[in-house]
Amino acid sequence: MTRTITSYAMTLLLLLGSAGRLPAQEKREIELTAQEILARVDRVLDYPGGLIRGRMMHISPDGTSSVINLKAMVSGGDWLFVFSNRERGDQLKVLYNLGGEDIWVYNIHALKLFHKMNIDKYDAVLGTNFSFIDLSNADYQSNYTASITGSAVIKGQDCYRLRLEPIFRGGLYGQLTLYAAKKDQVPLRVDFHDTDRAIFKSISIARTMEKGNRIVPVRFDMLDIRKGTVTILEFFGFDESAVFRKEVFLPQQLGNQ
Repeated sequence: MTRTITSYAMTLLLLLGSAGRLPAQEKREIELTAQEILARVDRVLDYPGGLIRGRMMHISPDGTSSVINLKAMVSGGDWLFVFSNRERGDQLKVLYNLGGEDIWVYNIHALKLFHKMNIDKYDAVLGTNFSFIDLSNADYQSNYTASITGSAVIKGQDCYRLRLEPIFRGGLYGQLTLYAAKKDQVPLRVDFHDTDRAIFKSISIARTMEKGNRIVPVRFDMLDIRKGTVTILEFFGFDESAVFRKEVFLPQQLGNQ
């Protein structure tokens, strides 16, 4: 009789223990809403602070290519890109303020400053497949509403598939389709739809690296489907010890540096 009571008590404890774990599992599933996934994607895409060096290679359908060198100075919510090539030296300065929301472009050879607003943010950077807004790294959370539309396998990894609808209309992107890895929310691919919802451009993160306690994307491949061109953006140098004067990130100072 004692053994029967003891066995019953142990069974009851096991059942209670299992029941106690169920809410935690349910809570975990609730946390991974579309907006939470988007928040994690934004953290992955954040530029590391300091000085970043890289290059862009633009490849045409006939196989010809051109190379643009770049350096990016990143401090807080401001980052300044300087683009150059071997033939013409420094060509363009692109300043992002307010976490990438405010865009200024200084043409070094023309000595002209432009404030990129509205549709102008979608202009191509030096003829590449990247637009100014693509390099802005403005938070997806702030500019899109997200919904999970299913799952997919990208590069052998299980991914969430999310539909991103722009909060503010009037741009070239009528919708984005984002594929984020389920294990770490690294965005493996983003498809860009035009205002008729047809995909015309796609970007893939081809390579990442671990830096400190985070994953940093170091190669992006941008395909323009209509033109048949590819632009490869690579970051290969990071100096987190670099410190910049506040004046570096003022639009009116771009022509004086």
